[in-house]
Amino acid sequence: MHATYIHPPSDPDVAHIVATLTDSLETLPQVLEQCRTQLEQGVTLGELRGITREEYAALYCMASDLCDVGDFHHALPIALQLAVNNPFESRYAFIAGACLQRLGHHDRAATMYALACDADPDDAAAAFRLGECMAALGHFELARDFLNRCIDLSYGNCDRWRLQDLAKARLESLA
Repeated sequence: MHATYIHPPSDPDVAHIVATLTDSLETLPQVLEQCRTQLEQGVTLGELRGITREEYAALYCMASDLCDVGDFHHALPIALQLAVNNPFESRYAFIAGACLQRLGHHDRAATMYALACDADPDDAAAAFRLGECMAALGHFELARDFLNRCIDLSYGNCDRWRLQDLAKARLESLA
């Protein structure tokens, strides 16, 4: 079986960033091993690399824009780099999970959504998406747990009514 060729993003600057970040994922295990002591002390890889708030914001915006046009394949390396470089920012793990889920990698998406839930225990959307992934993987009891968590986190919050309704509907479909 051969891989399907996916054209690079049309914007050459975005294409260059995607290619660079994709390539750097190849050496990530070695980088993490080299930085193990600092990482175990709570320093993020992004801090060690000197990534600025502005750089994070620009990369997040780029990944979001790619997701908005359905280009999850190219958004993924950006999202993964964000999540790896700053695992304490839940939205980075969330967007990586969203890319993986849309690409059909529910097991890996679940890991990213779990990281998002760890970084922000009040993230109802991450709990909902984690529930979806658990259901897709056939782990229905876990799916129910996370969907119920989403409902609980959404309760009484008018900004989350739609999410709460989605979680209830998904929960009913698992019954």
